[in-house]
Amino acid sequence: MSVIEILLISLGVSIDAFSVSVSGSFCDRTGKVLRNASRAAFYFGGFQFLMPFLGFAAAGLFSGFVAGYGHWIAFVLLGFVGGKMIFDGIQKRKEEEDPDCPLYDFFGWKALILPAVATSIDAFAIGAGLAFAHHQPLVPCLSMGIITGIISFGGVYAGRHLAVWGKRLFPERGMLFAGGTAIFLVGLKILLVR
Repeated sequence: MSVIEILLISLGVSIDAFSVSVSGSFCDRTGKVLRNASRAAFYFGGFQFLMPFLGFAAAGLFSGFVAGYGHWIAFVLLGFVGGKMIFDGIQKRKEEEDPDCPLYDFFGWKALILPAVATSIDAFAIGAGLAFAHHQPLVPCLSMGIITGIISFGGVYAGRHLAVWGKRLFPERGMLFAGGTAIFLVGLKILLVR
């Protein structure tokens, strides 16, 4: 797997975490931007690092059964993740129509667990795809974790500044579409170039 492919996948999976970081900042009532950014980087980056390893390990248990179909499985997994992100980027969300801010601390230690798991499910699928495509997971997992951590950190600050002008200025759906397209194209390349 090339450096460009690893970076594209890393950027693709980080879009959800970035969007959540920005959105959480819009509704932040604590005013603790550095604390929030550090926690977002830790949680989102950490889960984006760990989940692909879990996906890789889970796929490794079944590798003997699907040795001849690994490229198809990688394509389907990456295509599903990319397709879901593209769909999310196109679909108008309910929270965009009615943005209610939560009353709790979005960046609290316990509050961040669920969003971190939810945004890293695609990384689990990518880890499984790496196993089926016979790629080593360490460098992609490190890349996904580090890039997601950096982007999530920046997302908190971006959200804080963008909140001044309102949510309509932030192109979250366009970024989801671009990230999903990048992941889908990497999966297509795995399928076509064996």
